[in-house]
Amino acid sequence: MVNQLTSRLDALHRSMKEARIDAYLVPSSDAHLNEYVPEYSRRRTAITGFKGSAGDAIICPDGNHLFVDSRYYLQADEEVDLSKFRVHKLGLSGERTPSQWLTEMEKERDSIRVGFDPAVLSMQAYAAYSAALHSTESEMVPIDFNMVDAVWEDQPLPPSNSIYALHKVVTGVGAAEKLSNIRRKMDESGAGLLVLTKLDEIAWVTNLRGSDIAFNPVFEAYLVIDKETARCFTRTDPAPALRQALDSLVEFQPYETYFESMRLASDSSSGAVWLDPGGTTMATSLAMKNAQKVIEKANPVVMLKAIKNDAEILASREAHRHAAAAKIRSFKALEDKIASGQKVSELDFSLSLHEEYASEDGFYDLSFTTIAAAGANGAIVHYGDASPDVLLTDGELFLVDSGVQMLGGTTDDTRTVIVGTASDRQKQMYTKVLRGHINLAMQRFPEGTGGIALDALARTHLWNSGLDYGHGTGHGVGAFLNVHEGPQRIASRGVDEPMRIGMIVSNEPGYYEQGWGGVRLENLYVVTDDDTLPDHPDGKRWLRLDTLTLIPFDTSLIDWDQMLESEKTWLGGYHQEVWDKISPMLGGDDRRWLLEKCQLPGISISE
Repeated sequence: MVNQLTSRLDALHRSMKEARIDAYLVPSSDAHLNEYVPEYSRRRTAITGFKGSAGDAIICPDGNHLFVDSRYYLQADEEVDLSKFRVHKLGLSGERTPSQWLTEMEKERDSIRVGFDPAVLSMQAYAAYSAALHSTESEMVPIDFNMVDAVWEDQPLPPSNSIYALHKVVTGVGAAEKLSNIRRKMDESGAGLLVLTKLDEIAWVTNLRGSDIAFNPVFEAYLVIDKETARCFTRTDPAPALRQALDSLVEFQPYETYFESMRLASDSSSGAVWLDPGGTTMATSLAMKNAQKVIEKANPVVMLKAIKNDAEILASREAHRHAAAAKIRSFKALEDKIASGQKVSELDFSLSLHEEYASEDGFYDLSFTTIAAAGANGAIVHYGDASPDVLLTDGELFLVDSGVQMLGGTTDDTRTVIVGTASDRQKQMYTKVLRGHINLAMQRFPEGTGGIALDALARTHLWNSGLDYGHGTGHGVGAFLNVHEGPQRIASRGVDEPMRIGMIVSNEPGYYEQGWGGVRLENLYVVTDDDTLPDHPDGKRWLRLDTLTLIPFDTSLIDWDQMLESEKTWLGGYHQEVWDKISPMLGGDDRRWLLEKCQLPGISISE
């Protein structure tokens, strides 16, 4: 692999010299700006060796650069040849973003030419890079082919898997009503045409799903909506029955005709074309006529998709019940194996968990690669593939972050458990993280509250000890779609989207220490109203987080002296709910194990 990367880099440097460009952008995204991309689009991995789901590269003949956030600091150092790449650890003092680095490069050289593939760079990213170049002699240079593809000798072929429809029982709303709601938003904004590039948005609008990307039930496509028709450009020709079912709503056309169709649509459009800068590539933008009026703002599907309807929430609750039952059985089996003296590796547990998930009714796939991180590996926030050589060891923490795609719902949860007996320090760190999770889970807040205010609640006990974690506290989650979705998030910076009833969001504070390990405790919650409080002075509704995840926390890792009575009460209520909703799904030994794990000192869990 190392020799392959060297060969690819050398060939890419030669191509750059021929094209007279000083830097070439290799983002982690693909033509649909996915976070998780199909194998043929993993260009950043093909040229850097780094496998993380986020992080961008800038290739330069005199030195290559990879930019990663705190989730990937350790992973990047392990996977990248540091003699060929400088790893920029964003967030650390003195580190520059890719845009800032280009500004510095320009200062050193007076002017630079920055090459990019317009098919994989969003309009928003292009604007940021362009703004970083101040010299009139500098320029962003669109290259009409992907330069990594040209040197990637064994690049896989694009996927072309079948497409299937979801029943209204799990979607709650039919495609006709969704398109009607979208067109109403288009009319309000004066748009005659709306272009959708992101695959989860297209899948949500059409109520169709696929399997073109691992762990994400989506299919590669573009969707163009005007006031009367919706044209879906797919690699796979849908089955006749599916075409007929959507005949009056969606017209299917070949994937490769999309850009030509956009040029023709630009010529004939009677109104403005709505392009979401964060969800549309420059290739689509460049296909527009210069005289074409373009509306640049978040498309209406983003919010419509984020606010789950009753059917989607019900399906999500059912998915979480099945996921919880499988994970609880896996932890029980793990404890039995350890107690019997059996050696268990990270990979052993990961495979066992997958088997348990797959045994549940409605199981479709995992929602991401399971993170099964033993001991020091728990400090790698997005730890990669579980290892067959790393054994679970007595006295070490074991962090398991996993999720599934169940028909209608997507799950994502993390539990950290102790193998054997916990040390005092492990209990102290675990309890600080748990108290942060509970603090956020208990909080009531008024309409209009954004994720920045909520983020601080989860960090309070860590901050007061001089500690912190580098990732956000929460992300949105789709309905049998992507495990990460926006616009909602709980984080200390970035877009501060207010929480709305029906949004699903994670709550996942953590603590990580290189060489020691990590603690992360994650549940998914749905935002709902709270009518137990007095009326808000401004008439706003009060909101709260209602749990979806139903898995007990490891009480053997809790330092009870740290816990407030209100926190113990919340935990007791949560464990009672876990017991009530999951125990009927378990057999005798598993039920008894769950009852034991739900018990708290001084709080009785009723059977």
